[in-house]
Amino acid sequence: MKLTKALKLKNQVAGDVTTLKDRLAKQNSRAAAVPFDYDNRQVLIELRAKVDELVKVKAAIAAANAVQYARIFRLAELKGIVTLLKSLDVRHGVFKEGGNYMQSAFEVEYIAQLKKAEVDQLVADLEAEIITLQDALDEFNHTNSLALSG
Repeated sequence: MKLTKALKLKNQVAGDVTTLKDRLAKQNSRAAAVPFDYDNRQVLIELRAKVDELVKVKAAIAAANAVQYARIFRLAELKGIVTLLKSLDVRHGVFKEGGNYMQSAFEVEYIAQLKKAEVDQLVADLEAEIITLQDALDEFNHTNSLALSG
């Protein structure tokens, strides 16, 4: 099975696990007059089977991706830096603050160490590297297979 297909399978099985967990939680206790839609003992059996399947798929993907871990981890960390940079306060200069019906507005001078244009360029550079990394991972996932036994 190609890694791309295995990743889709992992997402599907993970969704099934989430659904079963939700069902288990919502179906465990009801008023005596309200019938249960599911037998939670059976739901728990299905949940444990799906968890076993998910672990097997994740382990196979992890083994197949071992040679790509540096790229995978770098991709995740760069995405984290981009998120951080996009959230930075880049105000620089004098801004009016406050001011409501009880208080007058006042001026505050801000000094940004990293200005907006610089942050935008850093983000653009990181996003370009992210695209390159993601393209390489996509190529790897489309061309490499893994053994997923039953």
